[in-house]
Amino acid sequence: MNQQHSHLFLWRGRSLVIGPGIDSKFHAHFATQLTWGLDAPFQARLSPELPWTTTRAAIFFSNQPHQIHCESTLLAHLFIELPQRSPAAQSVLLADYRNAEGFAPVRAGLAVARTGGLDLQGAEQLTQDWLACSALLERAQPGFDQRISQALAAIAAHPRDTLNGAALAAAVHLSASRFTHLFRQQTGLSLSRYLLWSRLLAAVEAVARGDNMTHAAHAAGFADLAHMSRTFRNTFGVVPSELQKMAIAFKREEK
Repeated sequence: MNQQHSHLFLWRGRSLVIGPGIDSKFHAHFATQLTWGLDAPFQARLSPELPWTTTRAAIFFSNQPHQIHCESTLLAHLFIELPQRSPAAQSVLLADYRNAEGFAPVRAGLAVARTGGLDLQGAEQLTQDWLACSALLERAQPGFDQRISQALAAIAAHPRDTLNGAALAAAVHLSASRFTHLFRQQTGLSLSRYLLWSRLLAAVEAVARGDNMTHAAHAAGFADLAHMSRTFRNTFGVVPSELQKMAIAFKREEK
């Protein structure tokens, strides 16, 4: 893989980014993030008051702020929306998945990716192997309340629509106040923040289909590109124009 080029593999509920690392601002997002330094360690921290930790492998759990400093290091990031609610776990800057026996095929897959030889199917297998050796799925608690699961499915199916708490609450037969309270309790996010997350993913999908950034912002339900750019940077710590530097392979799952 050319060191000036990044690859983004995108599926429903997860994505894999491989390429030169980008120094980020402090940010947090709904996905749990696994990061691996392909050729060297990188630095990360969980608070501006804490010192930098030099590491090769890290796990940043859902909704927990973090920052990465990497200079010219090549990094791999796996973002995963867990299908079940995760326990209140703390991010791990010195993750042990690198020592798991099952990480060997992940290393091999990432080595192929560095030469540009990883296709969507290979990337999908790599993510499965990585998740297996990280044991993230094993740490998940029993799933969401069925009513919240129904609301999440509706949002996933219609991320660009103007959904609101009242409509979603009515669809699952709850009062608006009870629904918004239960939603935050189950997901760790307010409904408005989760809807923004969903729209950001829809914007990335639009870029993957070939839309320019302005069309992607409108397609995802943002008022304009500036609104999407602010939200993207606050969520991912980098500007959305980085997407235009990536080769994107996109798989849309059937609902």
